[in-house]
Amino acid sequence: MLKRKVGYSVSIVNRLTLLMLFLAAVALIALSISVRIANDTKGGAYMTNQLGLLRMKNYQLLSMVPLEPRQYFRLDLFADIPLSSKYSELLARYQLLGEFDQLQKLWVNELVPKIKQAKSIDDIRQMINSYVAQIDYLVHSIDQKTEDQLVMISRLQLLFIVIIVLVLSAQMYYLRKYLLIPWKKLINMAEAISQHNFSERFKLGRKRNELDLLGLAFNNMSEQIESQYSLLEQRVVEKTAELQLKNSIVSFLYWATKQLHTSRPLCERFLVILNQLEKLTPLSQFQMRFYETDDLERYQQIGYGNAQKLPHCQEKACSACLIPSKPLSSKGKSLRWYLQDSCEKYGLLFAILPDDEILTDEQENLILGLIEQMTLAIALDRQIEQQKQYLLMQERSAMARELHDSIAQSLSCLKIHISCLQMQVEPSSQESIKLLNTMRKETSIAYSQLRELITTFRLRLNQTGFYASLQELVKEFEQKLGFAFTQNYQLPLNIINTKYTIHLLQIIREALNNIYKHAKASQVTLNFTIESNQIISISIEDNGVGIQNKNTEENHYGLIIMQDRAELLNGNLIVESIPFKGTKVMITFKHNSDIPLTVI
Repeated sequence: MLKRKVGYSVSIVNRLTLLMLFLAAVALIALSISVRIANDTKGGAYMTNQLGLLRMKNYQLLSMVPLEPRQYFRLDLFADIPLSSKYSELLARYQLLGEFDQLQKLWVNELVPKIKQAKSIDDIRQMINSYVAQIDYLVHSIDQKTEDQLVMISRLQLLFIVIIVLVLSAQMYYLRKYLLIPWKKLINMAEAISQHNFSERFKLGRKRNELDLLGLAFNNMSEQIESQYSLLEQRVVEKTAELQLKNSIVSFLYWATKQLHTSRPLCERFLVILNQLEKLTPLSQFQMRFYETDDLERYQQIGYGNAQKLPHCQEKACSACLIPSKPLSSKGKSLRWYLQDSCEKYGLLFAILPDDEILTDEQENLILGLIEQMTLAIALDRQIEQQKQYLLMQERSAMARELHDSIAQSLSCLKIHISCLQMQVEPSSQESIKLLNTMRKETSIAYSQLRELITTFRLRLNQTGFYASLQELVKEFEQKLGFAFTQNYQLPLNIINTKYTIHLLQIIREALNNIYKHAKASQVTLNFTIESNQIISISIEDNGVGIQNKNTEENHYGLIIMQDRAELLNGNLIVESIPFKGTKVMITFKHNSDIPLTVI
């Protein structure tokens, strides 16, 4: 990019050169005039001495009066005074050439004849004195003229000194104003720039010189450096904010990972983390859905910002659902992310993003990373539950094996021995036959119930959670009975823990098995409700033949086992049956869940 060359209208160097030349010219003029005036006085002293000698010779001649002819050569006084051109010019400059010529003529024309004629000193004394007076006057005039010249030289020198002083003062003023002050300003600018202060500016004059150009260059440089420095400061601020954001994100992920893997309820862990996530992103009003089966219409939803605690919450110290949510500054759109892995979907995360906000890459990565951690936490919790179920099933399988290998074998052997004994007893002994029949019947019932118990001990839960296992059980008996059941399930998901799940499923299995074997029903209804006082009610109702007297004995052992399991739940079992209208089995117990969630 071509830049226009900036020139200057005045030059400090030229001005200083002119000032120096002017000062030198003044000095030269003063010196030349002084030399000229001094040259004009040259020869004045010589003429004064010659005139003094002339005066002395007059007095010598006066003392020699009367003169003898052989002494007349002494009368040629002006022969010793050579009037060369320079002395003539001196007298001419002094305007005394006429006086000198008159003095010479007076001597030649008047005094010389009278001196020759004088017989005594008195005859010529007065004329000699008068002539000497004229000589003195001429000497005085030469001295006066010389003094005047010297005074003129002094005055000229004083005048030129004043001029030189004024020129020097003007030059000092000019140097101070146009060189020293701008130079100090440039130095101050340089020091300010070195101290990262770019606000200083060089004030340009109306007529620019070299320092103005330098100041303009400093101004441009300062502006450019200030611009670059501001840009760098802005980038530093942006990078610092970015690093702080990344540091806060890393710290948040570390803290969230620790929170997710604590033993606190799952809802508390998630809600506290999501509330903190609001501070790092423009998202707000987080909501979560939890799935227990592949049926996505059946879910449990939690959130914070509620006016009161979630229903059925057993954690008195927990208030995660009461945490206030960040208010929305404007309308927004709903975003969602699935919590899933390669095996199944565990839940769904909802959030509101304002219309005037966007998610940065760091924020999106943060949310995705957090979702992975949350998914892993749910998966780990389910694995823990599966591990608990697996351990419980192992224990129950071991009990089933022990029962099969001990009591079941003994009962089977006892049945065989009773059968053999019946064949050996005489028909006449009615009481013995009746007793043997009773023993065989009771043994068969006990063996049947034991086989049923062994079967239930070997029950395996293929899903995690009560609802998922219940659906498998319902599908099993729907296939056996050939029609679909009516379900009214109003329990929160995961409200029943593992140890309660086994007993409840066994009670429900026993009730459905009785319906399958004895009820001859065409409709089965299952109700699961929870009251505000945390009482859970479960009912299994059919429209079959009801419990008849003839099969009461066959079912009494199963009912006893169901009653025992209900007591293990600290609950009650009620069986209501109307002949030819159906049977209703109802279990009620106090809710005691490790993970309380709200009901949708």
